Amino acid sequence: MRLKGSIKPHIDGFVKRWLSQRIPPANRHRLTMRSIFILPSRFGWMFLLLCVGLFILGTNYQNNIMLLLCYLLVAIFLINLHASYWNFARLDISIDPIASGYAGEQSPLQLRIHPTNAKQAAVGKLQIANFNQPQSLSIDLIPQQPGNPTQVCQLSVDLPKRGVFQFPRITLSSFYPLGLYRCWTHLDFDREIVVYPTPLPCTLQLHQTGVDNEDASGLTTVVGHDDFAGLTPYVVGDSLNRIAWKQVAKQQNWVSKSFDSHHAVTGWLVLPTVSTEQLETALSKLAFQINQCTREGIQFGLLLGRQRIAPASGDQHRHACLRALAEFRLH
Repeated sequence: MRLKGSIKPHIDGFVKRWLSQRIPPANRHRLTMRSIFILPSRFGWMFLLLCVGLFILGTNYQNNIMLLLCYLLVAIFLINLHASYWNFARLDISIDPIASGYAGEQSPLQLRIHPTNAKQAAVGKLQIANFNQPQSLSIDLIPQQPGNPTQVCQLSVDLPKRGVFQFPRITLSSFYPLGLYRCWTHLDFDREIVVYPTPLPCTLQLHQTGVDNEDASGLTTVVGHDDFAGLTPYVVGDSLNRIAWKQVAKQQNWVSKSFDSHHAVTGWLVLPTVSTEQLETALSKLAFQINQCTREGIQFGLLLGRQRIAPASGDQHRHACLRALAEFRLH
């Protein structure tokens, strides 16, 4: 058992290096003889064993009908070899860029199957699985439609933990047409997956700590609430949550509550000094505060150890900060 456990990683490493040379990463793969593997399936081996049995019985009893049946089955077996390969070789596959997401969620994935032949397209069922994983997903290859030759398959990718990862190699296989052969390939798409920390609700904390004096002017530390300013006449379209229902219940005129906002105009989100065990929790809290600042239109900067992202706002700034959290490592 120990010997087997020590050899398996070396074998897996050799296979991955060999596949990297034979089927290198690319955004789009058109299947060829170099990237297609084909062998008889379990049913195919049983079919071949039946042919051998028929041949032995036919020659032993000099039964020409049995020999003729054997030759017919062998012919079907060989024809199916070419049919399986050429159907699989019609695949031309690409995937769209993978949307970023939060750890523990799933990100949508679009797999596109492009026709390689204007008149003939691959048909049958196509099985998709992660490399060296038994679980697979089956999709039906639909003949191309006029004006819409590309078939789009909606899949999903699990995002188990925070970080920036290379999209894993996937295995595509087909048993078309009779299930006698299994055609498969291991494709490596040149795509990355960015997994943000899972947002953890907490109090918004904006600081000016750690900012140069020339940049600190105008920064306000922590705010995070609105103060009640008074009552104003109700206007159609005001939120029902802001209506002063107590005054309405006393049969007074309809009035709405007004608030003065005291949110900081700009500030800094800072990663505190934490241990390795507390790091993920701290990053999750920062992810929540980044989203909250973006929703409320607050300009903010981000300080992660020696890394510094200048104050800004908007969705692009939010993704830049969340990506910095995904890539952060304690040294």
